[in-house]
Amino acid sequence: MSVRHAGAVLWLVAATVIPAPASGEGLRELAVAWAQGDYRAPIVCVLDGQAREALRRVRIHPGRPGELPSTFRLTFHDLDAPAGISCSGVTGASEPNLVGELELAFDGRSRPDTGEVDFRNALRREGGFRFRVKSGHLRLGAPGAPLAELEDVDFAGGTAEVRSVPPGSDAARHLALFGAERQRALKLSAVGGPSLAFDLVELPAH
Repeated sequence: MSVRHAGAVLWLVAATVIPAPASGEGLRELAVAWAQGDYRAPIVCVLDGQAREALRRVRIHPGRPGELPSTFRLTFHDLDAPAGISCSGVTGASEPNLVGELELAFDGRSRPDTGEVDFRNALRREGGFRFRVKSGHLRLGAPGAPLAELEDVDFAGGTAEVRSVPPGSDAARHLALFGAERQRALKLSAVGGPSLAFDLVELPAH
């Protein structure tokens, strides 16, 4: 074997063991992207003795321009329900009206070189991710009540947990009726305040 040929072989062997370049996205970016979506939370509302299915809009979306990429937003839209109505979720628990926006942040360890592995391990181990509520207030109260009468709750310092819906669960079966694959369970907790849970589905685009 010539010196030139041997050098070529050595170069080829060395080239095969050079690690692939990192994606540049750490656990933080991957977790935030996984949680984001324009979701609907199915609820059943009763008015004048008649039960009607409805959808609460819940958005988990990027922050405003100029904000850090580690922060993003959780927005609840007004149910716009008539007076005298009562609502419940998939599990039968009472559902309030909830209006406002929270700023969320991911505080966990995040390295670009191990991002995908960290993400897969965390998702397999925990089923989702917990985010810190940096700031934000929500108006909370009975569906159908005037917005000005809803309680103003400060969620700063609380948590928002976004997790996968367990396959085969009642929630998974109910959400599957909407024909979407992306299902999420959201648990929102305020410091010294209420703890709320929502089953979310992202509807297919038409």
